[in-house]
Formats: sequence, C-alpha cells, structure tokens
Amino acid sequence: MRLNKLSELIHKSAEHPDVLTASVRVSFMEIIDHEDDPDYFEVVPNSYFTVARQVSRSSTSKYFVNNVVVDYRDVCELLKNKGIDLDHNRFLILQGEVEQISLMKPKAQNPNETGLLEYLEDIIGSNKYVDEIETLERVLEECNERKIE
Repeated sequence: MRLNKLSELIHKSAEHPDVLTASVRVSFMEIIDHEDDPDYFEVVPNSYFTVARQVSRSSTSKYFVNNVVVDYRDVCELLKNKGIDLDHNRFLILQGEVEQISLMKPKAQNPNETGLLEYLEDIIGSNKYVDEIETLERVLEECNERKIE
C-alpha cells in the first residue's frame, strides 16, 4: 500500500465518519508436519498466539500480543524467538522488487555488487559460511598439491 501517514489506513466514509482506529491481527500456531501425508499436521499444544497493531488518527500505533498492550520490541523479540526473520523482511516482497531481482546478474562481478547468488545466500543465511568455505577450499587445494607430490 502506498500512503503518506498510517492514519490513511483508517476507514472514512459518510456512513462511518467517526472511525478512530484501524487494526490488523495475525494468528500464529506452531505445527508439526507429517512426512507421510503432506496435508496432515498436528498443532503444538499451547502454541497459539496473536499479534496485533492498532493505528490511531494521530498515526500512532499500539501493539498487542494476545490482546495485551506491549512494546514494539516485545513483538519483535517474540517473533524472532519463534523463528520469524525480521532482519531481512523476506516475508514481504515490495512492489518492484520482483523485477529488480529478475534483472540481477547470476553472480556478482566484484565484492561491492550483489548478484542473485549473493542475494539468495543472504536470505537463507549461508553467506556467513563464505569465508570458512574459502579457507577450506585453500586447505583442500594444498592437500591435493601434497598428494600429487
């Protein structure tokens, strides 16, 4: 959505002129997938929770976990602890980003660029192993040279 202020999310009409807030609530639960049947899963007991955000006419926000007002950082910490990556925001693809990704070079030409490979490594987190892999490749090369000798 494109808007200048969060308050633009609040409904305005002649029928409902006094709406003061807009809100969204997302429900979560942990599940266990079953290998034998991809359509079957079990809900982990006591894992259900909700996260909500309410916006007022002054464009201020309130955050809720299970209908209790909390700080934004509490919501972030809860979601991170549940394995939701808020650092890379990969659960949301912005308008125009798909085209930008499709135009990326397969691999960066220099360390200051990002190619599709580097982009994907960043998303899945494997980029933290790049230095270690390069070090191990050098060790392997040295071992192969010694073997040939």
